[in-house]
Amino acid sequence: MQVCCNSHSYARMLKSGGLTQLEWVDLCANELMVHGVEFAASHFPRFDPDYLAQLKKLCADRCLTVASFDHDVPLDPADPDAHGDLLERHIDVASALGAPLMRIVSHGPTGSPAVAWRELVRGLKRACVHAKERNVTLALQPRQRTLVVTPEDAKRVMKECDSAWLRLGLSALSLSEARDEWSEALQDTTIAVAPMSRLDTFGADEDLDYITVLGLLRQHRFRGFISVLYSGAEDERPAVARAVLWLRGMLAKDALKMAATASVS
Repeated sequence: MQVCCNSHSYARMLKSGGLTQLEWVDLCANELMVHGVEFAASHFPRFDPDYLAQLKKLCADRCLTVASFDHDVPLDPADPDAHGDLLERHIDVASALGAPLMRIVSHGPTGSPAVAWRELVRGLKRACVHAKERNVTLALQPRQRTLVVTPEDAKRVMKECDSAWLRLGLSALSLSEARDEWSEALQDTTIAVAPMSRLDTFGADEDLDYITVLGLLRQHRFRGFISVLYSGAEDERPAVARAVLWLRGMLAKDALKMAATASVS
């Protein structure tokens, strides 16, 4: 497992102009020293090819993997075709950046549940066709107050879409609250999201049992990125640095423990 940082961790600084997107990439490399970045669509000043090439080149120069593109716009049930166009444009952006994944969430349960589900599946099938053309895998994240919340919802949507280009992005929150229920879904999980808000002195989240979550991921041999997504009230720069340092420390301890076990056996 490796750690990447989602740009939403610095949402306030990016919005206020205290940090540009390019400076954020430098920060991830030089201060956080993470392995990768997850670009969120909301934080792009523009999407022209020259700018996307500049971002991709900067990540290469800083030895950062573009782990994922966060399509942080819930699927819109009111105008699914227009949102389908936006999905395709963002898949193109992910491809231009060299991101192998685009993380998405479904829309909320509005109107007729049957119609909402039908439109969700139709939209995802269309997106999967375009994703295959661009060689970008979609990672659907189950989330409260959306159409895909439970393991059963995730299993159903994967079955009905029936595409190798649709996989899951699971949140540590889901894994901590219902670890047994989500265990089977980990085989289809390509990225794990690590929401953090209330940090203790060491950088551990006080509201979420990450020790259990990391143990579950290790048990199921998850080898993807863990994307840190800080949303707390603390000043973002020191808070995110502390959270990342703690998470990397836990992963390093796990690696040492695994190595010791392997040497004994």
